[in-house]
Amino acid sequence: MNDETVTDALLREFLLGKVNEEERQQIESLFLTDPQLKERVLGVEQDLIEDYLEGALSADDADRFVSRYAQTPEQRRKLRITKSIKDWAMAAAAQPQPATVTYWHRLRQRFRSKPAFVIPLVVTALVVIVVAAIWLSRRAEHSAIEQELAQLNAPSNVQELPVSLELSPVTPRGIESQSLNLRAQRGVVVLRLVWIQTEKYPSYQASIRRVGDNEFDTVGNLQPENDGRAIRIKLPAHILSRGTYQITLTGLAPDGSTSPTAEYTFNVSG
Repeated sequence: MNDETVTDALLREFLLGKVNEEERQQIESLFLTDPQLKERVLGVEQDLIEDYLEGALSADDADRFVSRYAQTPEQRRKLRITKSIKDWAMAAAAQPQPATVTYWHRLRQRFRSKPAFVIPLVVTALVVIVVAAIWLSRRAEHSAIEQELAQLNAPSNVQELPVSLELSPVTPRGIESQSLNLRAQRGVVVLRLVWIQTEKYPSYQASIRRVGDNEFDTVGNLQPENDGRAIRIKLPAHILSRGTYQITLTGLAPDGSTSPTAEYTFNVSG
C-alpha cells in the first residue's frame, strides 16, 4: 500500500475505525513516513468533523465518530465550542438588519443584487471564524495539558506509581506495539521507556502524540532511573483516547547537545 493507492474514502473509513487491522497498520505506518499522506489524513479528518457538526453522517458513522472524537471531556468541549460558534455565525448571517442609508447599507444592497458574489465571501468569513476559534481552543487546551504534564513529571514529584507499560524503542527490524487498556487505568498512566543507546544523559525530553493528530505534547527534564537504562514518563489518563501513540525521546547533555532520538509506540484501547 502506498499514497497513490490510498483513497480519501479509505482514509475516512480509517478515521472511523472501519478498516481491518492490516489496513490500519499500513495507513498508520504511512502516516508516520509520508508527509503527503499525513496532510491528506488531516484534511479528511477536518471534513469528517464538519460533516458531524452538520448532521450529515449516518447513524452508524455518527456513533463511531463520537466514540473516537468525543471520548474525553476535552474532546467533547472542543466539539461543543466549534458547533456553538458555527451556529452563532450562521444565525448572525441570516438575521435581517435594520434599513439605513449609510455607506454600508448601500454596499449591502449592492451585494444583494449579486448573490453569486456575496455567498463565497460569507462562507469564507464563517470558515475563518470557526478555524480561528478552533485554533484558540486547541492552543489553550494544549497549554493546560503541558502544564499538567510538567507538574506530574517534575523531579520534586516523588510519588511512586506502578508501571503501566514497559516500551522498547522501535528499530529498523520493527517491534510489536504493546496495548494499553484505558479501562484498567485510574488517574495516571506510567510508561517505562527502555534506553538502549550506549551514552547515558542526566535528563531527557519526550514528545508524545496520537497518530492522526497534528499536535504533540512535550515533557522536559525527565530523570532517568539510577542505572540510566530507563526513563519513566507519567501521563494523565484523561488525555489519552483510543488509537496508536508515538513517543520520541531525546537525551540532553549538560553542554546543551542532544542525543539521537529514540522512538516508541503503543496502542490505546478500551
